[in-house]
Amino acid sequence: MTSRKLRAARVIAVAVAVAFAFAGCVGIPNSGAVNSVPAVKNGSDSSFADLPSRPPRNASKDVILADFMQAAKLPEGDYANAKLFLTTKAAQSWDPTKSVLIRQGSASTADEVDGSVSYTVTTNASIDANGTYLQQSSESTQSLSYGFEKVKGQWRISSLPNGTILPRTSFPQVFSQYPVYFFDPAYRYLVPDVRWFPVGSTADTRIVSALLAGPVAWLGNGVVVSAFPQGVTVGQAVDVRGTTATVDLSAEAANTKAIDRARMQQQLELSLQPTGITAVIMTARGAPLTTNAALSHASPAAPANGSPLIQKDKQFGFYPKLESLGKLSDEVVSLNGRAASVDHAQTRAAVLNKAGVWIASESASAPQLIDSRPGLIAPSIDTDDFVWSVPSNDASDIQVTGPTGGSHSVSSSIPSHSVVVSLDVSRDGTRVLIYLKTGGGPRLVVAGIVRRNGVPTSLGDLLDLPVSSADPVDATWVDPSTVAALGVVAGEDAVTSYVIGGTPGDPTTTTDGSQLVAGSDLRLITTAGEIQQLRSSGWQDINVVASMLATQQ
Repeated sequence: MTSRKLRAARVIAVAVAVAFAFAGCVGIPNSGAVNSVPAVKNGSDSSFADLPSRPPRNASKDVILADFMQAAKLPEGDYANAKLFLTTKAAQSWDPTKSVLIRQGSASTADEVDGSVSYTVTTNASIDANGTYLQQSSESTQSLSYGFEKVKGQWRISSLPNGTILPRTSFPQVFSQYPVYFFDPAYRYLVPDVRWFPVGSTADTRIVSALLAGPVAWLGNGVVVSAFPQGVTVGQAVDVRGTTATVDLSAEAANTKAIDRARMQQQLELSLQPTGITAVIMTARGAPLTTNAALSHASPAAPANGSPLIQKDKQFGFYPKLESLGKLSDEVVSLNGRAASVDHAQTRAAVLNKAGVWIASESASAPQLIDSRPGLIAPSIDTDDFVWSVPSNDASDIQVTGPTGGSHSVSSSIPSHSVVVSLDVSRDGTRVLIYLKTGGGPRLVVAGIVRRNGVPTSLGDLLDLPVSSADPVDATWVDPSTVAALGVVAGEDAVTSYVIGGTPGDPTTTTDGSQLVAGSDLRLITTAGEIQQLRSSGWQDINVVASMLATQQ
């Protein structure tokens, strides 16, 4: 199957999936009381013919509104099907891409005295015009007003809010996540910023528009950067032929340096890759932009070594043969630590023992104690060999120690009374994952790292992930856009993954987990020292007992 046919098939598949989802919705009864709209159910028997292809004749306002809500789930043709339910003026002014409100359960309607119909939903999430998934801390109720006029004797919607509304059950059938990529400030890594767009022919252009608009707010203040000049826009819709996309940019793109053009192209190619694009041609107002891809060498952060890095008896190395890291292994063993974080090059390690946090290095004659504060949690070492440490009872006192010595505080908006359970820096060095106990329950947060001349100085805005009410135990980075958290719910250990800027996965249960670590696979160590690995069938013991499971940065 050709790429173009494959892309078309994906669109049809989505339309069919939406048709099945539509089958669970029926027309809303016409009365002045609050009416219930049945929620969409997966697995309903239906066919493509069940799509409301056009407004039924002599339909009531409520039926027109119900069918419009169904039709608005299909974005093809600039929501052409949904616009059939609107007056001409409303169809011209309505912007369906402005936002998506994700409703929980059923909606309800009520006829208002001015002739409009109110549509009330319960929601805890939405998506903005740039595809950013916005998770609320709790559910809220929103009521939207829809005005009506008769056109040739038939009711049509004459006024309505911008955006669309999707049931939670239909959302994953219509929308897909697309990471748009930005650089770390040193241009060594490409960092994903997950967005959500309808699957189909409009996805390419919307991905590019989101990329040009810049990163989400919590990744601002220089946490990540873009090679595109400020103010550059998409000149016209992305033109896809086969697996090659031509992206026409505004005039500002023509005044860029060769290195910036190479980086721009790399951002575009990686961001468009999920839609089947393998090559990108850039133009500025139709004129080709020459690029040299070899000038940009950045890539997403690679996963850690596929083997667990453990300490067993008097050996520290990669399981199963306990392959040594040379002098570094000897130094780690000598510290008799209970937690360790090893850097990319496997030449330095931050180790926590009873005395505090130490730095062990191949190049140093002996390990050095760099933080002796009481109550320290497991340290993290970042891409530039800064060691992060913090006492569990004071979340506001995060400290970093540089590779040449010298420590200083990292400011943040984390409440000082929070108890810090874990702190882990991402492998690209741009973000930090922190698991907290607070008076209001657990918080799993991600924050961007603001650096000055490469030195971490502060954390940006906190992004709360929708963590459950579990008693927090540990959290870790799974990949550049996914984290996982280990918590105890009703006496049972549960590990849940979270897409940053997305939705949580289904929890998997284990027993007596004490620490969570990711490499090519997700692993944990139990309180008894048993190492378990997550498989498709669940957590499996790898038949080794260790005194420590180290984090590989």
